[in-house]
Amino acid sequence: MALTIQWLGHACFAIRKDDYTLIIDPYNSDYINGYPKLHVKADKLLISHEHYGHNYREGVELSGRPESDCPFEITAIQAPHEFKMGNWRGFTLMHIIKVDGLKLVHLGDLGTQLDGGQITQLYAPDVAMVCAGSATALPSQEAKRAMDEIMANVIIPMHYRHNGMGGHRLETVEEFAYHFESPDMIHYYDTDTLTVVPGMEPQVAVLKYIGPSGFGDLLVEEKKPEKKGLLTRVLHRK
Repeated sequence: MALTIQWLGHACFAIRKDDYTLIIDPYNSDYINGYPKLHVKADKLLISHEHYGHNYREGVELSGRPESDCPFEITAIQAPHEFKMGNWRGFTLMHIIKVDGLKLVHLGDLGTQLDGGQITQLYAPDVAMVCAGSATALPSQEAKRAMDEIMANVIIPMHYRHNGMGGHRLETVEEFAYHFESPDMIHYYDTDTLTVVPGMEPQVAVLKYIGPSGFGDLLVEEKKPEKKGLLTRVLHRK
């Protein structure tokens, strides 16, 4: 089965290989404008940092599969969340995820330019998931510069303001796309899922937010409260 990346909203993605699902940075909809409640299934969960838009563990039901089942090789690199070098909003983890010769990176809420050691570790990813621009992380122009430095092949913007979703301090994906010289690099998809294969065309892959209706078998169905009639209530009292 192909390797796929599905955008679940904000900075949250489901990365799937065969029958194994990894979810990164689930959001708490109580604190993120416009997004519906998140309640999904996964085999493994990654959290970039302890802010409400990224650490909603309650929204992910884990399967309990052993760590030995995980097909991914995962490395985490710490980076400041903002230009004050972590003294204001702390730090974020950037995750490097490798499988079948492919390299994916999720940069969390990267807030400063990358140093030489970080560039070396992140260098030449097949896919990079990056915040499109924020007052509390890198602005869009600097996020684009970071992508140039690590020579990302496919760039998936995340964590941006769109259609009433996302905070007012976030930039739009159009503001991020503006910094790319060739309009032909910007691919607007009519799906929330990208299939990753070796040698993909270099591009900015703007995935379409579909929401829970597109989550398929990832979705945990909410249990409806049991309706109790008079007879049921009488039996329960006995």
